[in-house]
Parts: sequence; structure tokens; C-alpha cells
Amino acid sequence: MPFYSSSSRLQRWQAISIIGMFIIAVLACLYLAAGIFIPVAGAILISFMVSPLIRPLIRRGIPAPILAALVIILLLGIVGTAVVAFSKPTMDWVDRLPKVTRQLEEKFRPMWESVESVQKASADVMNFTNGSSNSRKPPTVITTTPGVMERLMNSAQEIGLQVLMMLVLLYFLLAAGDMFKEKTVRLMPTFHDKRAVVSILMTIEKEVSGYLLTILLINIALGGVIGFGLYFMGLENALFWGMLAALLNFIPYIGYIIGALLVTVAALLQFPAVGDALIAPAIYTVANFVESSLVTPSLLGRRFTINPVVMFLSIAIWSWLWGIPGALMAVPLTVVLNVISSHVPSMAALNEYLSGKPRSQSSVIS
Repeated sequence: MPFYSSSSRLQRWQAISIIGMFIIAVLACLYLAAGIFIPVAGAILISFMVSPLIRPLIRRGIPAPILAALVIILLLGIVGTAVVAFSKPTMDWVDRLPKVTRQLEEKFRPMWESVESVQKASADVMNFTNGSSNSRKPPTVITTTPGVMERLMNSAQEIGLQVLMMLVLLYFLLAAGDMFKEKTVRLMPTFHDKRAVVSILMTIEKEVSGYLLTILLINIALGGVIGFGLYFMGLENALFWGMLAALLNFIPYIGYIIGALLVTVAALLQFPAVGDALIAPAIYTVANFVESSLVTPSLLGRRFTINPVVMFLSIAIWSWLWGIPGALMAVPLTVVLNVISSHVPSMAALNEYLSGKPRSQSSVIS
């Protein structure tokens, strides 16, 4: 019996080690091949969202390639509009970047002077304590880094290639219709497994599509409310800030902090009085609070509730792997994994950690 117990324990640790090495290998692959996996993940998420919308039209006789082409044209129009809307304010901020620090220093000079006086006094005490042995200054090392414009151009080219690859892949996914689903069903050995696969695929597509469409509409409405609010208070480039708020709201917690800080800086640079400038972050905060506390819970309910700790870790991991695109896709990818795990009994433990509510949905596949 002791030998059997130690053997079982050894096998269990071997299985855990294999799973751990597999996870590390997957993370390394996702990190090293980010240029390929980012557009692939984006195309799959968008196909999940769009497929239920165009499937009734396909059943009415409209060819899937034509509908896929229309979707791509619509997305190109949206991307082009976003590029035009973001390009001018972004270039203006790049030009103003060297002056931002000086303007903020003038705005908060009285407060910073008191802080500098305290720092100077503490430095004098340290110099007096250490004596003249440390009076020699260390050598200055001068490094050169690429300019801001050069880095922006390189990033723009990389993003453009990824967007192009994503749109091409999305076209083929939509034009193929249910081909991949039918091939997956054919691979199942029994009729029961075929029915289970069809059920789980339809459920996942329906729930993921409902979530993505709902979040997209909520973020667009939030961006519109923030943009109109900032416009009426007189903040420059209010449309830009509204669109940025809608985009950043795909990143829970962190997106709000980044957006509120940027709006605060923009308002401080424009309005002479600090009190007037703080109206902008107040509008941003109130709109986000209403959206996160009232609108989103009422529309989505508890169906797509994700464990907050898991959500934060997901954002951190995907941001580390893929940067800003990873942060934007972190929550949708986690929701997809949560929906899949809620229907597969062998993934029940994973679903228990992912979900923010007790696991109550019945599984459809074994």
C-alpha cells in the first residue's frame, strides 16, 4: 500500500509538471509569435460576434462571400474613420509633448516649490552628514533613443499589417459559413457526440456574440456621453476623448484610470483655473460609474460575471504577452474561455475559478 501511494503521488506530480511545461510553452509561443496570433484572435472574436447576424441572411439565399465582403467594407470604413479622428489629435499631442511638463510645472508651481524646499533641506543635511568625500559627481552617460515620431511610424506600420491580416482572415472565416463547424461535427465518432458538439458550438457562439455586441454598444454609448459632456464644458477635441474613452473601456479598471488621467492633463493644460479643469475628470468618472454600476450589470446580468481577481490577472498576462491589443482582447478572451468551460465537465474546476458566481449551468458534452 505505501508503494502504491508513493507511485500514485509520483504520477500526479508528473502530470502536474507536464501541464506546467505545456502552459509555459503555450505562453512562450503566444509571446514570440504575437504578430500572427493577435490578428488571428481578433478575427475569431469578430467572427463570433458577426456570424449570428449574417446567418439568417445566408439562409435567405444571399451568398456568404458577398455578406463577408460587406462586413469587411463596413469595418474598413470604421477603421478609416477612427484613423482620421485619432491622427490629428495624436500628432498635436506629440508636438505639444515637450511643452506639457513646463505648463504643468507653472500650473502647480506653488505646491512644487514647497516640496522642493523640503527636498533641498534634506539634501543639505545629507551633504553635511556625508562630508566632502562624496562631492565628486559621477560620470554622465549619454544615451540616444529613437525619436517619438520614428517609434510612432514603426508602431503604425506594425498595427496596419496586423489589421490587414485580421481583415483578410475574417473575410475567409465569414465566407466559409458553417464549414468549420460541419467539419468538426463530422470528426465526432457517435451521433450523441455530434449533437453535443453542435449544441455547445451554437451556445458558445450565441453567448459570446451577445456579450461582445452588448459591450460594444455600451462602450459606444459611454464614449458618446463623455464626448458630449466634454464638448459642452468646452474641452478641445471632445470627439477624440469620447472615442478614446469608448476604446479604453474594453480594459476594465486600468482603462478608466488611463482615460481619466489623460483627460485631467488635457483639461489642466487648457483651462487656467484648476477648479474648472477638474470638471472634465468629474464627467469622465460619473459616466464610468453609472456604466459600470448600473448599465452593464442590468444588461448583462450575472450571466457573464467574471471573477475580479481572474479578470485583473487576465488583463496583466495578455498585456504582457501582446501589449495594448492583448489588454483590449483580455476580457473577451476570458469570457470565451468561461463560456466554453461552463459547458465541458472536464473543465469544471477552471470554470469555478473563472466565474464570479457558483457554477449552475448544465453541461452538454462529456
